[in-house]
Amino acid sequence: MRYRFTSYQPASDAEAAAVTDGTRLGGLPHWLEEPQWPVDPYENELATFMGQFRMPAADGSGKGNGDGDRDGDRMVYLFAIGFSGEHATVVQPGGRVTESFETRAAATGPNELDRVHLLRVEEKVDFSHVERDLEPVEGEDEYDREARLEEALEERQKDAEGSIRMNQLGGPDVVPVWLQGDDLPGEGWQLVAQLDSYELPFGVNFGDNGVGYLFLSPDGKNAEFFFQSC
Repeated sequence: MRYRFTSYQPASDAEAAAVTDGTRLGGLPHWLEEPQWPVDPYENELATFMGQFRMPAADGSGKGNGDGDRDGDRMVYLFAIGFSGEHATVVQPGGRVTESFETRAAATGPNELDRVHLLRVEEKVDFSHVERDLEPVEGEDEYDREARLEEALEERQKDAEGSIRMNQLGGPDVVPVWLQGDDLPGEGWQLVAQLDSYELPFGVNFGDNGVGYLFLSPDGKNAEFFFQSC
């Protein structure tokens, strides 16, 4: 298990052009198949695009093709339904749209950011490395060592100011930092991204001081987004 703590950085024009088919916030979706833009059911207008997240093939062996897409990879697209607190997800290729939302074959629509922002992994924390580096204490039993290990992991969650870091980019074996408690959608679901409402470069409705969690199902066909708040 591990963490991948992430920050958001505005992309240069060259960077934005280079990551059209990659993970990013803002801009417009890079559709891997025909466009499936969700519709805001309250306004009967296109929902607002927040970002897209490329998830590697389960075996990590996605191969390149002429379009820059990698066989077996999935793209998860996230949209905000106005400021209602509801969100819609789309998975391509071969995936599904969040249940109950209609879509339109629109390649372009409203977005949260005209300027693309990149998600940069600032630090990777491997649980096994933290455990390996934990100095032994003479006479310590297994229970006490587990408690010390938990404290060490909590310390690694913190930033330089001592605040718990909530922004993460998902991937194999990456685990969430829960704001309220374990709420995994199901066995084998993989974290795609974890978004702190305080740190995002645009306003969101994740409740009171909320953190959003985006997951992909084990078969790579469904995505689920929800948030926890204080």
